[in-house]
Formats: sequence, C-alpha cells, structure tokens
Amino acid sequence: MKQKHTKSQTTQLYQEPTAAEMRTSRLSIILANTKEFAIFAIIALVFWFAITAALVAMAGG
Repeated sequence: MKQKHTKSQTTQLYQEPTAAEMRTSRLSIILANTKEFAIFAIIALVFWFAITAALVAMAGG
C-alpha cells in the first residue's frame, strides 16, 4: 500500500520579514505628515485667535 507524501506545514520555519517588507511606504509617510501638520496649523490658529481676542478684550483695542 503506497501512501501519498504530503508537505507538512510544520516543517517550514518562521522567517523574519526583510527590511524592505517592514518599510513604510512613502505615500503613507507623506499623508501622515500632512495630516499632522494640518492638525497643528488648525490648533495654532485657534490658540492665536483666542489669545488675540483675550488681549483685545483686556486692552480694549
């Protein structure tokens, strides 16, 4: 009686991903940086308007 040879999944060892596979794509980096800058710019403008309004209210400009 012949048995069919099946390839076992346990015979393959785990291989760490290469540096190229782990690298984040340039588009993802650019989009993340753009989003963070937009958030920073909006927060900076809100604080600037708030500080300016407070100074105008106190000094009566």
